[in-house]
Amino acid sequence: MDIDPRRLPFLLSVAREGGIVAAADILMVSPSAVSQQIQKLEEEVGLKLVERTTSGAILTPAGSIVAEAGERINADIAEALKALRPLTGQVTGTVTLGAFLTICRSTLIPALPDLTDALPGIDLRIEETEETPGMAALRTGQFDILVIERDEDPGLAPRGYTDVPFIDEPWVLVTPDSAPPIGSIEDLADLTWLRVNPGSSGDHVMRRITKAFPDTRWAPHLYATYEAARSLVRARAGSTILPAMALAGAHTAGMRVTPLPSLGTRKILLRHKNHGWSEAGGPARVATFLTEWQRHNSYATPTD
Repeated sequence: MDIDPRRLPFLLSVAREGGIVAAADILMVSPSAVSQQIQKLEEEVGLKLVERTTSGAILTPAGSIVAEAGERINADIAEALKALRPLTGQVTGTVTLGAFLTICRSTLIPALPDLTDALPGIDLRIEETEETPGMAALRTGQFDILVIERDEDPGLAPRGYTDVPFIDEPWVLVTPDSAPPIGSIEDLADLTWLRVNPGSSGDHVMRRITKAFPDTRWAPHLYATYEAARSLVRARAGSTILPAMALAGAHTAGMRVTPLPSLGTRKILLRHKNHGWSEAGGPARVATFLTEWQRHNSYATPTD
């Protein structure tokens, strides 16, 4: 019994995709080519490996044994390539990045496939977090990079840290669809405002904008997440100011979204510790890649 390992990807694709045609689509070959390779593999093994059904194809017990061996071979090859990368001069290692939800969904996760292709030696791990626990993780070395947000002027990074500009995105006005259209910053004085979790960048921009209106009306409701903010606006409980990213892909029924340049921008920054940081190291390479990636890719728009 002699198995040609070049035929194993065909069996593995059938196992993963559940059919000959689906496997052919993934492998970018014809279904007949897949069938031929499976048949030759069965001849080499001397046993039937694939059982065709009305809904596709399934592996026989013998097919499962061969497929498991193929998976082990693939894993061994991947490990070998990983071990060889430092010898080729490639940057390798694990980089852990902490970030808040909207930036994870809209930018970091969509960038993952391209980053893997560009930096194959880097094992990037993304962890959703808020700034306070994220800073504790950055301080202790659990995180290499922390994504933070600021309103307008980000100020100076704490001593021993550096903030790298990442994304500038506009703040937008979000009002119930029953509210009158807003054409200027002066029109905001007539709105009733939702309260925002104190200390957040959203709270900062709300205070910055409403301080010009001595008789600001505040709703009794307070939100901490953008999902809650949108729901409250749809319920006509009040108006708010959100970063454009918080509305990307969201259902806007019941809301009126008004861009106003005078609202300013939200600053998103990549923060890292200065100690141990090297521009040739993995974390720096990841930060550089992400900064360049977002310049050429608009952030994704996941729906609710």
